Amino acid sequence: MAISSELVQTEVIAFCEQTSSSLDGLSDYRSCIDLVRTELPRLLLNKELCVGLLTNIIQGGGYPDIRRMTLFDNEVPLYLDPQGRCSLRMYLWGPGEYTDPHDHNSWGVIGTVSEGYEVINYRRLDDESRSGYARLEEVERLRLQPGETAYTLPFSKGIHRTGNASGDGIVTFHLYGKTLPRGYLNCFDPANNRVYQLYPPRRKKELLARQALCRLEEE
Repeated sequence: MAISSELVQTEVIAFCEQTSSSLDGLSDYRSCIDLVRTELPRLLLNKELCVGLLTNIIQGGGYPDIRRMTLFDNEVPLYLDPQGRCSLRMYLWGPGEYTDPHDHNSWGVIGTVSEGYEVINYRRLDDESRSGYARLEEVERLRLQPGETAYTLPFSKGIHRTGNASGDGIVTFHLYGKTLPRGYLNCFDPANNRVYQLYPPRRKKELLARQALCRLEEE
């Protein structure tokens, strides 16, 4: 039997508050990553808690709130630190679903609850001087076991593609550090040496509104 909705939220927030507090004294990415890679398996291996989260989503338990707009449609925010030190997100993956290669605006630690989660890391080979152009090289391919983690770094040092190589639905947890002020992610099309920007829904609407306004003012 799944634990109650209230207890699910209490356990997740307690874990995140403790982790946020522990990050306070750390100044470099590697130390933060090492800390979280030690702590995150506590969530990844807590199947009862995971069942509770999924049950809440299905039954509309209020937490987590799946109505909140997110960058990815399989993303479920679980915790946003009031001081901006970190955030915890759950991702739901259908069979064979993968992201496009992309970078991040923060360091992060990612891990899986079930078998099948794959992480493909890339190195960017161009000097980033040409708009819309990027050349990537695959450097590492990881297949994580339950409770195992990988990590990412900000911007071009953390380009990866992740997804579900299994034939069943899986769940992953991702804890990200303080967001750096860029406002978008870079997404990549390695086959065509292309890079494009992915904006949060609200920011994208603001940009599109600005473009439309400029057109109307010209007319």
